[in-house]
Amino acid sequence: MKHLKNGLLSLLLIACLLLTCACGRPKALAEDQIKPTEPDAQPVVLTREDWATDVKAALNDLMATYGKNGTAPADKPYAVFDFDNTSSIFDVEEQLSVYQLSVMAFAVEPADLQGVLLSGLTNVDEDLTEYGYGKGSLRDWIDDIGAAYDSLWTAYGPFTAKGVPTNRLDDLHKAAAWQEFAAKMRALYSLVYDAQSSNVAYPWVTYWFTGMTEEEIYDLACAAYAEYKDVDTSTVTWTSPASIESKTGVVQYEWTSGIQVSENIRELWRALEANGIDVWVCSASCTGAICAAIDTFGLHEFCTGMVAMTNKMDESGKYIAECDTETGCGFYANEGEGWTRMTRPTKAQTQGVGKVTAIANAISPEYGGHGPLAGFMDSTGDFNFCTEFETLKLVVCFNRANRKVTDGGGLAAEVAMYQKDTLGYDLKKANAAGDTLYVLQGRDENGKRTLRNSNKTLLLGSSEETLFKNADNEAQLQKMIDDGMTTKDILNTWSIKQPAGENGFGFNTGFLTEYAGYHSHP
Repeated sequence: MKHLKNGLLSLLLIACLLLTCACGRPKALAEDQIKPTEPDAQPVVLTREDWATDVKAALNDLMATYGKNGTAPADKPYAVFDFDNTSSIFDVEEQLSVYQLSVMAFAVEPADLQGVLLSGLTNVDEDLTEYGYGKGSLRDWIDDIGAAYDSLWTAYGPFTAKGVPTNRLDDLHKAAAWQEFAAKMRALYSLVYDAQSSNVAYPWVTYWFTGMTEEEIYDLACAAYAEYKDVDTSTVTWTSPASIESKTGVVQYEWTSGIQVSENIRELWRALEANGIDVWVCSASCTGAICAAIDTFGLHEFCTGMVAMTNKMDESGKYIAECDTETGCGFYANEGEGWTRMTRPTKAQTQGVGKVTAIANAISPEYGGHGPLAGFMDSTGDFNFCTEFETLKLVVCFNRANRKVTDGGGLAAEVAMYQKDTLGYDLKKANAAGDTLYVLQGRDENGKRTLRNSNKTLLLGSSEETLFKNADNEAQLQKMIDDGMTTKDILNTWSIKQPAGENGFGFNTGFLTEYAGYHSHP
């Protein structure tokens, strides 16, 4: 349901709300027109051999049953994809963050940086040494980072959204102040996540874009993905120098280099669209990062739209350090190229239960108020939207293999194997029983990164395929088998946090403090 050109946009809309790409500015779209569809002479199906066999069968069955030419065509069907570690292999926002640090693409004056980095944080004077990243409190970390930024600004600034010129990057990276700044900024993101929660960390990293326009963020993200999509996967270690006197001491941070969207995902999006199933993205990364990823990896023509993290903007259309959960909107993918902002706000941070809220507020009104036909996930942040909608016929969980029982991706992976091996489900049997079918897709994290014909994953640096890296997952799966549990009982029981001893295990289980329940939403 892509939207066609309708009228002139105001100068403010052009300046603040549209993103641009190298091939030109986007066209505006009307929200009330549906892209016409024609019956296909030949059905479009998945044919690649590097899908897990049961996953490919389930996806083809979904399109053959509920697509526009299917045996039981659904009413205005749509699918919702998470992006990071689902549509892509590894995290596009994290890859963007290291690129931003590498080229020093910032639009914040030195005097304002510490205020930006303190935004949204609580208990900033609490000692967090126990987390193992470095000594001291969040304020100590930000003091160190601010001092390094001041020094870099003097030597290489003023910084802009475009970053330091290429011919100065070698000298920049040799500078002790940059090594201090880069290592501690990236480590601080993980520390905020661990010490304060994803609800704080996911919007907090978008505050790094303070002072930039949507267009500048989009361009920066395109450059980041172009830089890293063709490299073999590797781990990189940044270390702050001991020669710099600091409050937090020497900090070492290891990150993964490389980002990819496999040919499988392009094949899948193309097939879904051809079968009349609209493709949406709901991501906890920021809007600019996701629009850029969709475009960079050749997915735009098959995408209907996306919703993601949104920030408030000043009167000139530049980001400020505050999440916009009231008026923030996603974007429609224009016919051809470019993006147009939607008019229905998400009213939520697009993670966890917020993804359910965002889908209900921004996407489902286009479809008569009903939920998605299919969901695609990898982690706790996707668990709610991939379990709560009763309209879901199929969910594909991408197997990161290291997801524990205390992660939604771990539980979904267990359910997929339980349905396959114990319940004997395929799509028809699961749906006839009133269940969503869960399937598990393996991947290869090495080299250029791709999917593979297995439920198991080749973790980075390993040639041995892994279903579950953690024995806890195997123990919980065996409990499901021994007790003959239903899908509903599994998801409703094991999603809620329970301490070791009270749950019949010697380890903690669950990842949510409250849960609306399996198939609790229309």
